[in-house]
Amino acid sequence: MTHTSTTHHQQRSPRSIARTAVTLCVAAVVLVGAALGAAADASAAETTESADPPSAVITLGDSYSSGLGAGGYLDDCDRTPRAWNNLIFGDAVSDRTLLACSGARIAEVTQQVRQLEAIPGAGDRLITVTVGGNDAGFADELVNCLVSFLSCTRREAELTTLINSLRQPLVQLYDAVQAAAPGDEVIVGGYPMLVPDPAVRSDCPALTGLLSDSERQMIRRLGVLLNDVIDAAAADAGVESASGEVAAGFDGHEACANGSGDWLYGLKISWSAADEPGTASASPYQPQWDVASSFVRDSFHPTVNGQAAYADAFEEAWAAR
Repeated sequence: MTHTSTTHHQQRSPRSIARTAVTLCVAAVVLVGAALGAAADASAAETTESADPPSAVITLGDSYSSGLGAGGYLDDCDRTPRAWNNLIFGDAVSDRTLLACSGARIAEVTQQVRQLEAIPGAGDRLITVTVGGNDAGFADELVNCLVSFLSCTRREAELTTLINSLRQPLVQLYDAVQAAAPGDEVIVGGYPMLVPDPAVRSDCPALTGLLSDSERQMIRRLGVLLNDVIDAAAADAGVESASGEVAAGFDGHEACANGSGDWLYGLKISWSAADEPGTASASPYQPQWDVASSFVRDSFHPTVNGQAAYADAFEEAWAAR
């Protein structure tokens, strides 16, 4: 007798189908949740890793890195323990070197790069650079705007050409910094807008009477251009730029009245050690010859709060790299 195998197809009830669907949905949710959780953990780990502080911070550049404006200067370069180089990353970093010097141009920062080469330990340090403002003649132009009887806006086209010409020299400098510090992270910084938009903040006793609205607007346009050139040079050299973070951090805190909310000094008369008063004069109505001879010391430079803002800006750029 030959046995024939017969397959019996049983009809499943709607309740059984529903239970199966629910089970599959639950399993899918669990799997998706596990995947998302793993992705979140990986993202968090990556963020934590990128936010780890460097082993050391070495700061090159001009007066915006030396600490001018904060006081307590130790040398002719206006280096000070109050400079943002000594604030960045707080207690997480103890190895700090401040090579920046007031008045430095690209050529002088190139000399600082040679000092950088002699510092051992390359590999996981942060090297910062701020330069370009002196090459663009900002200090001289601010003096010109403050003391001239003629509007300094007539020089905007010339200054625009000068600033645009800095791109390639900056690229060469940034390349030299990378060559001197192989394996280190290089972050370059721009500058804050020195004065507020007169349409936003017009009453500025440390500026009013000396800078017209059109001159203030020109200073802001040139400041934006200089930061754009620094950003472009950084991109060409393959380094990070903190120009955007710096400008954003100082937004609303530009030089205006030398008040607590101003993180950049406006006109601030500097005095010699022999005749320095308890509080330096902030009056913008000094005789022109007095202004021309002394305003460049602290004026239009970051206050103690401004130094903290610079430190924050570079920390943000470090974490976002």
